[in-house]
Amino acid sequence: MSESDPNGSDPRLRERLDSLKAALGRAEAAEKADSEKAGPDKALAGAMSSGFRAATDMAGGVIAGALIGYFGDRWLGTSPFLLIAFLVIGTIAGLRSAYRLGTRPSSPKGGEPER
Repeated sequence: MSESDPNGSDPRLRERLDSLKAALGRAEAAEKADSEKAGPDKALAGAMSSGFRAATDMAGGVIAGALIGYFGDRWLGTSPFLLIAFLVIGTIAGLRSAYRLGTRPSSPKGGEPER
């Protein structure tokens, strides 16, 4: 039985590794060139996207809380209590979502993978 050398002395394995390294180098160079072409327009679009998402998360939380509270009050006959409670809960949920969006890293630095 012939076992392959763990150091990679097999010529076919070495050829495959070299071709994979070359392909990886080409892919990284192409990605770097694409990111340099994008420039500030892509950064502005990303910032606007994050801002609109934070705004819709906030509005969605408040509106959902208001609707749940309003219909809960109508169903149970408790005038403003559920409305106020669910407005507070919806506002907290919207703020939490916007906070989590703001604290997430925008792009990996130094080739670190995203989490």
